[in-house]
Amino acid sequence: MHAVIYYLSYQDKIGSDFMIAESSLKYPVADFLTSLEMPLAHIQIEYLHPSFKKRHIDLVRIDRAKEKIENAFEFKIAQPTTRYESEQKRIFNDLMRLHLINKAHGSACYFFIAGKYADFMQCFRSISTKKPTDNIKDLTKSEGFYTEWFKFKANETQTFDVRNAPNGLYREIYEAFLIDYNSKGAINTLELPEKLTTTCIAISALSREFSTPYVGGIWKIE
Repeated sequence: MHAVIYYLSYQDKIGSDFMIAESSLKYPVADFLTSLEMPLAHIQIEYLHPSFKKRHIDLVRIDRAKEKIENAFEFKIAQPTTRYESEQKRIFNDLMRLHLINKAHGSACYFFIAGKYADFMQCFRSISTKKPTDNIKDLTKSEGFYTEWFKFKANETQTFDVRNAPNGLYREIYEAFLIDYNSKGAINTLELPEKLTTTCIAISALSREFSTPYVGGIWKIE
């Protein structure tokens, strides 16, 4: 995660933040994996999802000997639209695609989101970035939509109902995935899982006083 944050902050520093997009996150991650002496041939970008005819995973690491997906990654950029339902649906779709790979293949699957400090804080974590007017320097607790799906401390796990979601807004998003993906290339008929679990692997240290240009977090999806 930190390698990507450094990459994004560097692009911001040299005035090239206009080049930053979801697709650009794949390349520093691929570079990092190759630095761990993983063969480049085992790393695939825009890999066809095994459960869908026309859907892709942003990046995978494959065991060529076993022809198995060892790791799968989906990437998102936190931006002003992250707070809206259209982007909430896209993020849930990422989580479900990763969940299906994990369940079918036992792969370690990860969701990574990064963005400008204010966008990540306000639109993803629902935390105000205003300077404190008192002596409290720490940020307030995360709240809002995405706390249903994610915890924001390393090693903390969040499990949430999918098939029997009690909240109508979330239920609509889950059902929209089912309708969309069953109608557009699912190899087998899909059903929503009972539950989905995310575990925070790493997240940027956040502070009102010492903010950085870009921040992010990564979660394991099961």
